[in-house]
Amino acid sequence: MSEPHSNEPDRIDELLGSLQESRTAQHASEALKPSPPPHSHRNRVWIVIVVALGIIAAAAFLYLRGREASLNIRSFPSGARVLLDEREVGTTPLVLERVPPGSHTIELQLSGWEVWKGTTTAVKGKTTQVIANMTHAAYTMVVTSTPSGATVTIDGIARGTTPLTITGLKPRNYKVIVSLKGYADITRSVDLSDQAQTTQHFSLLKSYGELNITSDPAGAQVLLDGKAYGTTPLKLDSFPVGTYALTLKLDGSPDITDTISVAAGTVLSKQYKFTTLAGGLSISTDPAGASITIDGQPTNQISPFTFTGLKEGVHEVLLELPGYLPWSGEATVSHDQTGRLSIALTKLQQ
Repeated sequence: MSEPHSNEPDRIDELLGSLQESRTAQHASEALKPSPPPHSHRNRVWIVIVVALGIIAAAAFLYLRGREASLNIRSFPSGARVLLDEREVGTTPLVLERVPPGSHTIELQLSGWEVWKGTTTAVKGKTTQVIANMTHAAYTMVVTSTPSGATVTIDGIARGTTPLTITGLKPRNYKVIVSLKGYADITRSVDLSDQAQTTQHFSLLKSYGELNITSDPAGAQVLLDGKAYGTTPLKLDSFPVGTYALTLKLDGSPDITDTISVAAGTVLSKQYKFTTLAGGLSISTDPAGASITIDGQPTNQISPFTFTGLKEGVHEVLLELPGYLPWSGEATVSHDQTGRLSIALTKLQQ
């Protein structure tokens, strides 16, 4: 019985020894593990700092962007130079960012178009739309000719005589005709969108035509632009081309007026018929039976007699009766009226 009792302390010592060895081995294994490098901690710190700075920068950008404005500028047509507050910033269409909020002046310039000017208000954090409908610029055409004084017609409308400056035109094609009496017309198409065509000079050449004028009855005086050229029938060879005011005059008839145009290398023939204004004249004498002569032509009539169809105007009347003094004088005939002439003849003394 004593042996078991005597062996118990040894058993306890053995267990305690085993426990000590186990602890020692554990510490030894932990000592063999690699320790983390000292700089890995610093890297993590820098990453945190960089992320924080990025967040701060983004917030600052969004904050500053919210305090700025932008402009969207468009023009019709496009391609115009844009001046913002008198400083060129580009051409349309144009989006301008980071524009200070507030009022700004805008000027658009494009060749061939009038300068567009306006003002706009840039609003913080918003995009303001600016739309400009531009207007064609007014063009000027200068027309000269040799010789000067020629009539200038543009698209069928007479604008004046050379030398002539015409303003307020658009950049397009125009039909220009330059004409001068005695010279051949010149027709030309002018494109004002081409700056080189804004000044036009025309060298005119003399030109002639023929003119034949007849009238019924003949013998009428012919006047062209107030100048007498003869009486009908009238033929004028090599007459200067142009447009003339024609007047025909014939005693006892109203004047005939017309506008005629003589063209180069052609014959212009004109025929005119006068309307005779007539009236009547009743002639009586005391004593009766006197022969009547009017305008030097015997009428084969004796007084009393009423004449009809006499030309309007003044006529010379001669009355003759044997044994009496001849009587001569004037009588006036009016249109559609019958005048009266009563004459007491003077007897010859025996």
